[in-house]
Amino acid sequence: MEVVSANPQMIWVEVEPAEVIRVGSVVGVDTATPLEGVQPIPVAAGASNTTNKDIPFGVVVGTNNTAENEEFDSTNKCAIITQVAAGAVYGATKQYTGVGGPYSRNDPQAFVKIALIDPTTILRARIFNAAVGTAPTAVAVSTTSGGDGIGCSTAAVDVAPIANFATMYIRSGANAGVYRTLTSTSTTAHTWLKAVKSEIAIGDTLVAINGLRPYGLSKCQFDAEALYIDCSAALTSDNFHIDVVRLDLSVAGNEYVDFRFNADNFCSTRG
Repeated sequence: MEVVSANPQMIWVEVEPAEVIRVGSVVGVDTATPLEGVQPIPVAAGASNTTNKDIPFGVVVGTNNTAENEEFDSTNKCAIITQVAAGAVYGATKQYTGVGGPYSRNDPQAFVKIALIDPTTILRARIFNAAVGTAPTAVAVSTTSGGDGIGCSTAAVDVAPIANFATMYIRSGANAGVYRTLTSTSTTAHTWLKAVKSEIAIGDTLVAINGLRPYGLSKCQFDAEALYIDCSAALTSDNFHIDVVRLDLSVAGNEYVDFRFNADNFCSTRG
């Protein structure tokens, strides 16, 4: 992910013991068993993450690895840094570059540079289907329908949508470029409230993204490293609440959403 708000404040923070952190991850401090350092925020547990209550603190934009010690995650296609175990800092010989802020340049441990997050920060997240590089599934219409979608059927989309919390984008056909919020809960039969201009025809293609509206309060789930939004997640019990400001599904393989974390996510003692 990346921060797209203008001029976010940057700080250096320690990495939690024995943790691996990726550039682009949303990180926070574990609220259950706080340790020295940050970790990727875990996948949401409970509605609006009310079970975990992990608070987003920043997005990783860099590490203090030296050029000789650079690490790369070929699966997630990003730079990483690996922290030693808590007791292993003593006597450590690995070299790091200097860090900013109040920290000693002689402290032999992993740090990351983060862009801070608050409820007004706008982030951009790529949308993938359970893995970096796997695009949301585009499906073809197999049954024609009128403008409201009644009778429209396709091959299965990635996951059953939550009514009124999912967006359809029509990729081809007479209605290409149109977004609609789905009222249906089926992976193959789709309806929406506001009609489109023309008939939905056999062979028209569309994508359907669960949880995300074109704007406003939405639901989502991140991957285990908090790098992207996972469009395969059911979201019926576990989700983050976010406020979408831009949803762009126009380019296959480059789907993304600009959003801010709903203020719910910053309350550590909520119910």
